[in-house]
Amino acid sequence: MAELDLIKLAEGRKALEAWQTPEQFISKVDEIADAVDSEVLFNRNETQFLRDAMVLATFVRYRTVEKVRLANEKDPWPDGFIGMPKDPVNIEVTEVLEEGRKRGDEYKNDAKPLDGDAEDWRRRALDIPVQLEKAIKRKKKKGYGKKCKLVIYLNMSNYGVLQKETEAKIAAIKAKYSADFQEICVLWQGKLL
Repeated sequence: MAELDLIKLAEGRKALEAWQTPEQFISKVDEIADAVDSEVLFNRNETQFLRDAMVLATFVRYRTVEKVRLANEKDPWPDGFIGMPKDPVNIEVTEVLEEGRKRGDEYKNDAKPLDGDAEDWRRRALDIPVQLEKAIKRKKKKGYGKKCKLVIYLNMSNYGVLQKETEAKIAAIKAKYSADFQEICVLWQGKLL
């Protein structure tokens, strides 16, 4: 596993904890991420804040906000904030993976990502709403309630199979839990749903 410069990583995190424009935040996230090998990024606990920051940076590319920042390291919740310092909006970030998949497995023991065939893609497409709903339920149980926007990075691909049906199911799940959060935002396949 590649070495991780913990001092630079801590400095990077501190820089992301300050209120800044979305453009500044995105630039800092990109700079920090560029200095971290993918294997380290996806397999080390010290980089969890960076994974959250990457999702938050992607979110503010799609959503117009005045300012953005990552939460302080010592704060267990939320993951970040948007808006203005006097009236911040809490952002809770989560990632959805395929059932049984562990983040970073592709980098361990020279494992290769699974491509599968058309039937595998169909199975994955059908599983996307199931895994999304599980993730929302987990966050709901934590009791954040209307105190945050839930930003979900849906890290599952359907390879275009059942695309419209999957997007409709995502919309239905968001509607089902809409009373439980200020808003549920799903980042999936280059879109904010």
